[in-house]
Amino acid sequence: MDSWLALFPPCLSILLAITTRQVYVAIFAGIMAGSILRSQDLFTGITGSFNAIADTFHSSSSVRSLIFIFMIGAIINVMKQSGGVEALIYHLSQKRKMVKSKASAQLITFSFGFLMCLEGTGSMMLVGLVGRPLFNQFNISREKLAFVANCTGAPLAWLVPFSGAGIFLTSLITDQVENGTLSEQPMHYVFAALPYQIYTIAILTLVPLLALKKHDFSSPDSSETTLPNAGHVSDHQPQSSVLAILLPIVILLAGISTIAYASGDGNILAGDISSAIYWSGFVSLIGSGLYFCINQIKVEQYVEWCVQGMKDMLPAVIILTLAFSLSRITGDLGTGKYLASFVSKELPIWLVPASVFVICVLISFSTGSSGATVSIMTPVIIPLAVGVGVPVPLVIAAIISGAVFGDQSSPISDSVIVASSAADCPPEKHFATQLPYTLAVALLSLAFYFVLGFIA
Repeated sequence: MDSWLALFPPCLSILLAITTRQVYVAIFAGIMAGSILRSQDLFTGITGSFNAIADTFHSSSSVRSLIFIFMIGAIINVMKQSGGVEALIYHLSQKRKMVKSKASAQLITFSFGFLMCLEGTGSMMLVGLVGRPLFNQFNISREKLAFVANCTGAPLAWLVPFSGAGIFLTSLITDQVENGTLSEQPMHYVFAALPYQIYTIAILTLVPLLALKKHDFSSPDSSETTLPNAGHVSDHQPQSSVLAILLPIVILLAGISTIAYASGDGNILAGDISSAIYWSGFVSLIGSGLYFCINQIKVEQYVEWCVQGMKDMLPAVIILTLAFSLSRITGDLGTGKYLASFVSKELPIWLVPASVFVICVLISFSTGSSGATVSIMTPVIIPLAVGVGVPVPLVIAAIISGAVFGDQSSPISDSVIVASSAADCPPEKHFATQLPYTLAVALLSLAFYFVLGFIA
């Protein structure tokens, strides 16, 4: 659909999400509007909107993502119920005396996101799990914790070349190498683009800066809030071991590396990272189960921990299912391609990086997906950059930066939902409180891309 109507479904979802604060209704309204536009018939479009949700489960990658979300919930609850979190926090705050202030509490929490850097959702959930008692102890708002969690999700994932997102980007660049558009090895462009990822680098840097300045924030319509039922850091040494929280993560990361190494015939970069992440979730749960059984935890108890953790993730899974459906419909309508067409027309060379960034911001904010934005824009922009003589790593970085801003900031983004869930913060409050900061970083990034485009 080569008209402005392609923008209507995501715009409707964003408008309803902001005005009604009912995320389920907002996203489904966008699905229904898009289905009606796609079918050009009211009745067929309404029935097709329900089929669009069911079609999500026809995609093995979508189903794997949803299952992995459940597994992450199980792993997180296992670490919580086992007492490993309390042991770790006691070790850091009481034994090692590393957590002494609001700043140190935020910095320690932020650093734990890097343990799950290969998977954005896991990173956000781990930050929420570790951060709740620490933020509660120092009276730091849940909105701030959601912001910290969100800043360790998509931004970190796209900065790590060996993460799932990094391998996804490499595969897109590989297509351009194979068709002759690019001449260097794909990883050359991935690494060369890292210094130009202005937004992802800046938003990550902002977290420790705000922590050191002892800055906190809460929603505009409420006073500063702290985490309910999160508990305070105990002065008594827990009976559990730090290994209870570290082991599931170590097994998960080791499983990803091993499976990727095996599937790539000795080359992790050539392995199936997506499948490695998926299967490693099962490996982590089984391996952790064996450890706890050896340490006198009954199988029934461990299974109950896993099931409860999965139940806790059900709201996020429902929203992710709706988001996948909306993303598929906007793809069928050509929403991204319609926006991208503005870039590919007559444009001064020095404006190309900044324009790419802006158009990716619009796409990702409308769809709530950095992956969809990168997948749409990469095949379009790389040939454009080669044709007009703009450095390819620069435009790749502009694509990622714009895509990450929307993924992190859109009210219909899965990152907003997962980060707010991890921090036990209402999604609308997380969206409202973080947007001024992400928007400021986005404007700073835009200025950089103007300058870089001019001097490139």
